[in-house]
Amino acid sequence: MKKIFFCLMAICLIAPSAMAQQNSPKIYVTGVGKVTVFPNAAEITLAMKFVRPTLRDAINENQKTASAVLAITKKYVLDTNEIKVSLISTDKVMRWDAALKKEVFVGFESSQKIIFTLKELAAMQNFTEAVLKTKIYEIEKVSYFHTEGANFVRQAQEMAVVDALESTNRLAKAANVKLGKVFSMETNSSPTEGINNSVNSYNFHAYGKSMGGEGVSSSGQLIHFTATVKMHTLIE
Repeated sequence: MKKIFFCLMAICLIAPSAMAQQNSPKIYVTGVGKVTVFPNAAEITLAMKFVRPTLRDAINENQKTASAVLAITKKYVLDTNEIKVSLISTDKVMRWDAALKKEVFVGFESSQKIIFTLKELAAMQNFTEAVLKTKIYEIEKVSYFHTEGANFVRQAQEMAVVDALESTNRLAKAANVKLGKVFSMETNSSPTEGINNSVNSYNFHAYGKSMGGEGVSSSGQLIHFTATVKMHTLIE
């Protein structure tokens, strides 16, 4: 019974103190931190697509091209298990014939995608030059990112806290008030999101025809890692 009584007394003593802080005047500020870097890797999506009179012809052409693309891709990755190859998708292709006023059969389509991460952007031009000599349909997507993205988000968060503290102290000085403890902080980002921060680039069409010439150079676009921190500080 005494233990229950003491617990109730402790709750009664703590609750008013917490309520008092909750209702105390505060300075509300938002700090911003930003880290800007060039990407050091890219996720590349290559697409094959062929339309032929027979389904077997379309699939054979697809498989032949996919094998050639894989042979090239394996030269640019350390772990070939990181190369993702989709299943072959097939469909019947129709088009509208204005003269006949109906859809007519064009052929059978076979399509497939290969996705992998190029971790040496200096090799981008040589890779794309080689792969464009095959009969791929297009370089569908290139997502540039930085492998240290999570660390850059942490840096941005720390910069946001410093910015919030500086703003709080400056405002308190201007208002001639004395600051108490930081009451609360919250951020809009997590370091785990950093790896998903990317810059997407072009889709380069080849339309299933072998192309000569130079490949595509690596991106010069910057990636921005931004974090905000909301800070509430008590005024004494």
